Amino acid sequence: MQNLEKSLRLLNLPTEFEAINGQINKRVTKALIENCLMDFTKMVKNPTTGKFEPTTTFTYEVSSSESLFGMYPLNLVAGHLHSTDMDIVSMDNNTFVLYKPYKEFTIDTILDANGQLVNLPPGSGQKSWVGWAEISIVPTATGYDYNFYYEQGNNVSFGVHFPHDENIMWRSVIRRTYIKTSSTPNPTRFTKSHPKYTIAELKKRTGFTDRQLAEAYGTTWKVELKSHDTHCLNIASDIVIVDQDTIKGEAYINGILSKDIPYTNLISSYFKTLPDFVCRYKLYNDKFKTPGDNVYGTAWNKFMASNQDTTLNLQKGDTVSYNATTNTLTYPPNSRLVFDYEFLPAQGKNETNGTAINLDTMTKEFFG
Repeated sequence: MQNLEKSLRLLNLPTEFEAINGQINKRVTKALIENCLMDFTKMVKNPTTGKFEPTTTFTYEVSSSESLFGMYPLNLVAGHLHSTDMDIVSMDNNTFVLYKPYKEFTIDTILDANGQLVNLPPGSGQKSWVGWAEISIVPTATGYDYNFYYEQGNNVSFGVHFPHDENIMWRSVIRRTYIKTSSTPNPTRFTKSHPKYTIAELKKRTGFTDRQLAEAYGTTWKVELKSHDTHCLNIASDIVIVDQDTIKGEAYINGILSKDIPYTNLISSYFKTLPDFVCRYKLYNDKFKTPGDNVYGTAWNKFMASNQDTTLNLQKGDTVSYNATTNTLTYPPNSRLVFDYEFLPAQGKNETNGTAINLDTMTKEFFG
């Protein structure tokens, strides 16, 4: 069962993305390897120290490793589009390109002596930046490769932010050091270390461009096309505005309302059948926080089982309170309410999706 049109609408995705409606079960991660060969059969004199040292040569390669990784492609692309400010560049011939440009900003907070964040006057903090990022989703024989690349270079260390200068920005590499001697002319064993180079040094040593460096540290998620009759292919949620004072949260699997689909029979992205889930309302307001251990940073929370009624009555006020008898949430101005649901823990993997609503304007947005 599926309603793909509904899934795309709830995830706020163009219809073209229906092409990647499947599962991700594997990912490939890459890393730049620096091979260091210290040849003790060819000793040379160091002109500075006058000592004889082994001839040392460096070569570079990109390694790849594949691992299990569960995800739903439509949810992944929705998260990249709506939560990381990426834009769609093209959707031609079933190939998709998303991009986020380089951006500069200021850090207008600082830690005080007690480790608490203190706000600074706007624009007066340290200058920092976020590098460009790109996603290319390309067809393969079995589905799609979902490729993620981003600009290399560390922009902060121990609270100090670096300018966008390749002579200052740095990146560590994996170095494998091999020792060649007369008794081991073809060494295979190596010691591992992680030296740091500025981006300028790294480009000079490898001959790589900025793009090639990004690809050397890229991640590829493997999209496989599967049947919606047997597999969960996407999850989504909605907040239905019943009337001006009442809302209702809804959970969807494959675009079908959870109560109308036997979702626990569907195979999840981590090869097990879907477990049951819990629903949550979470109210966010900068002036109010729930006391105690509040991992969500919210002003109010409510948890519900998957089969409970998620209807919630709303009332405008100047504080946060909840009347369990009337099931009414009183909220102040500038409040944002989230409805989300989360599948119960399964081998350490919790899959979740949500929708947020601005209670002042009653406008909704993706919350992933």
